[in-house]
Amino acid sequence: MKQIKWLMAGILAIALCGPVAADDKKAGAKPKRVALTKELGLSKDQIKKYRAATKELNAKGKAIQEDKDLSKKDRTAKMREIQKERIEALKKVCTDEQAKKLDEVLAKRKAAGKKKKNK
Repeated sequence: MKQIKWLMAGILAIALCGPVAADDKKAGAKPKRVALTKELGLSKDQIKKYRAATKELNAKGKAIQEDKDLSKKDRTAKMREIQKERIEALKKVCTDEQAKKLDEVLAKRKAAGKKKKNK
């Protein structure tokens, strides 16, 4: 009988602590980064143009990721080049106002990345 009481007390304790532990994870979670297309407020037509322009870049990136002969350093350098090309393609479909906002967002992300790296 005592064993059943202890077992029930243990189950009750776990049941009561479970939601508290889950809340801790949510509180410390980083907010998800919003997609650039949404953050800039691109129209559907602009998004179509951007996706068409980056289709080839996506294929290049996939090929680089799958190329096991490249060193990690070379792979990273090539992926950075592709990312720069992607940003240029995005700027081409943006209005002047959106391009200005894109520069601000990228600068903010770069600064956040440096902070994270310095920790």
